[in-house]
Amino acid sequence: MKKNLLNYSLDELKKISVELGDKAFRGEQIFEALHKRHVDSIPEIKAIGENLRNELEREYYIGKDASRLVTNSKSDKTQKFLFETEPDHKGVKHLIESVLIREDNRNTVCISTQVGCNVGCEFCATGKMGFSKNLTVGEIVSQVYQVQKLSGEEITNIVYMGMGEPFMNYKNMLGSLKILTHPKGMDLSSKRITVSTVGFTDKIKDFADDILLPENVEIKNVKLALSLHSTDNGVRESIIPTSVKNKLPEIYDELSYFYSRTKNKITYEYIHFPELNDTDNDVKRLSRLSRMVPSNINIIPFHPINFELKAPLNIYNADIDISLSNKRLNDFIAKLKNEKVVVNLRSSAGVDINAACGQLSIANTNTNLKNSLNQN
Repeated sequence: MKKNLLNYSLDELKKISVELGDKAFRGEQIFEALHKRHVDSIPEIKAIGENLRNELEREYYIGKDASRLVTNSKSDKTQKFLFETEPDHKGVKHLIESVLIREDNRNTVCISTQVGCNVGCEFCATGKMGFSKNLTVGEIVSQVYQVQKLSGEEITNIVYMGMGEPFMNYKNMLGSLKILTHPKGMDLSSKRITVSTVGFTDKIKDFADDILLPENVEIKNVKLALSLHSTDNGVRESIIPTSVKNKLPEIYDELSYFYSRTKNKITYEYIHFPELNDTDNDVKRLSRLSRMVPSNINIIPFHPINFELKAPLNIYNADIDISLSNKRLNDFIAKLKNEKVVVNLRSSAGVDINAACGQLSIANTNTNLKNSLNQN
């Protein structure tokens, strides 16, 4: 079975070039063709010569996520992209979603790391899908290249906040970071990349240590975002199942370690659930948390999803009083600012096309398309 060249690092491509009877520097030429010029086929890599191209084609190919649907928001410039992945070990192709958010001089692509998710957050449509597979390095980086090609926009920022939990596909997530930031590839500054996680004991520490390794210098400034959503252990455990084994005090220790090692500012992602996580006690705890390490809190309006919610979020199964919800949201932010907390209200970009935070789900996009692909 042929192998996808997009899955290999620069060092691995050098090794492949030597194994195929050529010089190591040819691996650099292959890497540049893949990740800087974004060629679609091996014959397009003219610099390496015909003999090496022929040898490569016997064992390798260039496989990119296939575009199946582009959905445009009517309320803003957000676009949602539906991609078909490479066949898995059973020969099954899967669907994933990526989102392009345009803001002034920023073009941020929100990319996925898994098909579905095995965390199962109660408020997240992706979590309701269940888990199918981890994406390969090639399937992760391909989202960035394909969104750039299809949109015609230069990508300035990347957030690992799409479908899936990046830290549960840790090796491939790290490999994709190294490719996207490599000077001979896309050469995106790691300061413009954010990786989001719900938090796992030891994983955040590992991430801090890994991005500071000498061979990983290009990714040393990657930002970390914690999907917090509640400062109350009981509430958080009821809406984020994995937090039962990953308690907040332990996660806070991990974040302190991350900052002490990297000096990279922490972002807390905080979906606002009216009357559940916006109490005065929440304000006090968030205030204390914000002083633990340099950080900011992104408050995100709750975006209803097309799934029945369980307690304690089942109160949102009925229609929400938007005006009352907005008032509580504004009051909550005002109280936090009064405590000198650095807080931002995240816009609901793409909410009309189910592209906002927590809404990504193939079921929300095109069930008929999914069914037809599974039959092929």
